[in-house]
Order: sequence, then C-alpha cells, then structure tokens
Amino acid sequence: MTRLAVIGGIGSGKSVVSRMLEIMGVPVYDCDSRAKELMVSDSFIVKELRRMFGDECYDANGELDRKYLASRIFVDARNTKRVNALVHPVVKNDFCAWAERQDCDVVAVETALLYESGMAEVVDKVLLVWTDVETAISRTMSRSGMSREQVLTRMMKQMTTDDLLLLSDYSIYNSGNNAVMPDVVELLNELKKD
Repeated sequence: MTRLAVIGGIGSGKSVVSRMLEIMGVPVYDCDSRAKELMVSDSFIVKELRRMFGDECYDANGELDRKYLASRIFVDARNTKRVNALVHPVVKNDFCAWAERQDCDVVAVETALLYESGMAEVVDKVLLVWTDVETAISRTMSRSGMSREQVLTRMMKQMTTDDLLLLSDYSIYNSGNNAVMPDVVELLNELKKD
C-alpha cells in the first residue's frame, strides 16, 4: 500500500483534489476534520486542553468552543505549539490505525501541516496542491468569512510554496481555471505502477 500525503497551504485547493481521489476510489483521511473530532472524543486531548486553557474550551454539551480556543491559540505562538504538540501525535497514530484497516493499493491523507506534525514520517509519497497567493486568499475569505489580514496572518505561519515544492514528489497547480482531474488520473496511474 502507498500512503500519499496531499498537502498545500490554506486556500490551495487540496480538498478539491482529495475529493477527486475519493471519487476515484482512494480512501482519504482528512487530518483537519479528524483532529476536530478527536479534540472532542479523545479523553487525553480533552483533559489537556482543559488544563491548558480552562473549562471554557468546552460548552455544557461537551462540544469544543472553537472561537474561544482560536482566540487563545492564534494570538500566542507558544499556545499554538502546545496544542500542536498535544494533537498531532494523536492524529498521526489515528491515521496509521485507519490506514491499516484499508484494503487498497493507495490511501491518502490530507494535511496542511505534513512536516510540522510529524505525519511525513508515516507517508510514502507527497503531493503538493498549490495556487497563486491571491487565489488562495480569495478562496479562504469566501469560504471562512476571515478578513484578508486574518488569512495573510495564517499564511505567514505556513511553509512557503517554494519550500513545499522542493519537499514534494508530485505537484498539481489548482488555479480553479485549469482542469486538474487529468493530473489526478496521471498521478494515480504513476502510484499504481510503483
């Protein structure tokens, strides 16, 4: 089995490529959505987040108060590091267990923080999905309601596209104006040859 990481900065279009892979029969593990689930369901993470930031992290129903947590995380780089150090290893182990349960030639993991999270240690190949900065900003603003400044702040905390290109085995440019499905098909054919 080949474990393919699908990476890209905020607004790059990596989720679109991941959905294409799923349509083509490749199981895709979404680190972001799974991390959100684990931040509610994993007792170790819940306990540690409460210890770090107080019981305000969770509402009366046990749901994570994402706005409160974001207000604590994104204003202090130390808090970001603390939360990442807590959540990333749990997500990595969860992905490995999930991948073992799949019965196919290729599985994919969609992640924005492959190298920062340690997930690079458990994948075989890396696909970078990328676009120009203005397209990424526009996509992110329209889907999230964030301001341009908020998007730029998040972008500044991520690895650059140039650095990611150097570290990746494959890349797909996703401007939204070009057809990427042929690139995805070509990539899968290449992976199945290996």
